Amino acid sequence: MPLPPWLLSRLPSESPTRGFVAFTDAVARLLELPPAPAAEVYERRYDTDRVWMVWRFKNGGASLFLERPYGEFREGVTVNLQWHHSPNPEVVAAMIQAYVRRGRREQRRPCWLARLLRWH
Repeated sequence: MPLPPWLLSRLPSESPTRGFVAFTDAVARLLELPPAPAAEVYERRYDTDRVWMVWRFKNGGASLFLERPYGEFREGVTVNLQWHHSPNPEVVAAMIQAYVRRGRREQRRPCWLARLLRWH
């Protein structure tokens, strides 16, 4: 079984930034997002309808900053990944999807609460 591209980045013949780009593109594909521009090698940006994502290359890993810019209060979360922990793009994509879903549920909650209060 061949090694995934983000694990190959740890091998001396492969550039670490190529593994970073391959990993971030794999997560973007799972989220059905278009790939980041090819010129973005050390920092890659992706946007969903509710969340801004910024990946930053770190020696030995990567950091992901998720921000919800459209809410009443701006909110963000940082996730740090280390290549030696063999991160899985499916797990990271599921974390991002859960973060996006949580924001949608919180936006509906005040309306639900207002209807409940009006009913009583």
